[in-house]
Amino acid sequence: MEEALNDDSPLRVLLAGIERARKLTVWTVLALVAGTGVSWAYAREIYAFLALPLTRELAERGQDPRLVFTGLSDAFILYFTLSLLGGVIVATPILSAQIYLLVVPRIRARSAVALAAFAIAGTALFIGGMAFCYFILLPFAIAYLLDIAAQFETAITVRDFLRFTTRLLLAMGLGAQLPLVSLVAARAGIVTARSLWKWFPYAVLTAFVLAAWITPPDGMSQLLVAIPLLGLYLIGIALAALVGR
Repeated sequence: MEEALNDDSPLRVLLAGIERARKLTVWTVLALVAGTGVSWAYAREIYAFLALPLTRELAERGQDPRLVFTGLSDAFILYFTLSLLGGVIVATPILSAQIYLLVVPRIRARSAVALAAFAIAGTALFIGGMAFCYFILLPFAIAYLLDIAAQFETAITVRDFLRFTTRLLLAMGLGAQLPLVSLVAARAGIVTARSLWKWFPYAVLTAFVLAAWITPPDGMSQLLVAIPLLGLYLIGIALAALVGR
């Protein structure tokens, strides 16, 4: 039994991995709950901010910018989901740090700088991806879809707004993590720049399938999602080549 639990035994490695995953889950859930609670107090302000590209476009077209709800719980679901989104943003630094600790388990004291850099970079990339979506992708997609529906009376529900907006924001925020994930995975010896390059055709297919799923069915919107994702993937390959073993 003692031999089975030596430092390099598979059982020891498995138990250590389970313990790290448990800690990751606990800290992430705590940060998510705390962030969601704080965001709930500002749920109306978050909604007003996220809905601004839509409400502004509607107002410029002389239409009622207010959204409608068709279910009694729609408003609550809207505010809770937006609070959860705020919680995800607040929890991103802690989640990034925990993922780093999980991927690179044997961190020495001098690696604390790398841990902080990873957490900061992960948060910045996540927010940057969401900012790209909010300031560039969403206004374009909203204007395009309203142009198509110009001959109809507008009655956009809060459920449609929530599903459409959060899906785009999260997809772009998570997609922006590609360079960082590639960097850490290459540094840990999990992937190499060569293997990432060999997977590039699959990355192209995945990017366009994802773009087709989260955007309106037009080529321009899909390109606005797919091309940045592929650019981030290529940046990840370059970073993997720099730090790869």
